[in-house]
Amino acid sequence: MRISWKEFKAIASDDVEADGAYIYRGQSDSTWPLKSSLFRTDIANNASDVVGYVNHVLPQVQEPVEAWSGKSWNLADFYGLAEFLAYLQHYGFPTPLLDFSASPYVAAYFAFAGVDHFKPKSDEVAIYRFSRRLWMNKFNEKTGIANTSPTVKVLMPYIRGNHKLALQQGLFLWANTPDIEEHVKNHEEFEGQFLSKYTLSVTDRPRVIMELSLMGISAVQLDPSIESVCKKALEDIIGLTPMKKSR
Repeated sequence: MRISWKEFKAIASDDVEADGAYIYRGQSDSTWPLKSSLFRTDIANNASDVVGYVNHVLPQVQEPVEAWSGKSWNLADFYGLAEFLAYLQHYGFPTPLLDFSASPYVAAYFAFAGVDHFKPKSDEVAIYRFSRRLWMNKFNEKTGIANTSPTVKVLMPYIRGNHKLALQQGLFLWANTPDIEEHVKNHEEFEGQFLSKYTLSVTDRPRVIMELSLMGISAVQLDPSIESVCKKALEDIIGLTPMKKSR
């Protein structure tokens, strides 16, 4: 559904009254599917590959990550595994997780921040709104990681030791299927029951980034570092510079 930034803010404002019923994800190209980083590689193509990834790939990654981070995780425990996957996700290692946020505004930031201001590659960004409460009530699956049936779960690991997750109000969808959107849509009794996709023009980017910065949502707040300081400085400089449409 194509909407304006003003219309999206109205939706976000109304959702506050639902008290956490929804989670959100922003993508800087509206044509991209809802697919985890693991399924964007050749490591996994199906649910059985995800089982192999957990049993054989993660143990190889665990030792060097623990050596450098000074942290430790019990991968035999579900919550320990979830914490480890969340940690890897935020440091760029492929996982079967897809980032979401409890904040529609954080999701909007990531949708627009990923757009090249001077040479946008797409005309629209996408912001997804997922009804986590309804999904969890209807599909409260108790299956473990070894399950090979197509599955999508809401995953809320502990945030201890993961500052990015806390700052971004983050949580995840865990999936052993390549196309999360298709899986969710196949379980809907009517369109939009669980998942809504809103598309916004990339030309809204300058105004959106400026407004979100005034709300305290910027690279500096979401991922504090000197790189983020430089990124925000650039955003402030280009300000309301008009954007060109994608080629």
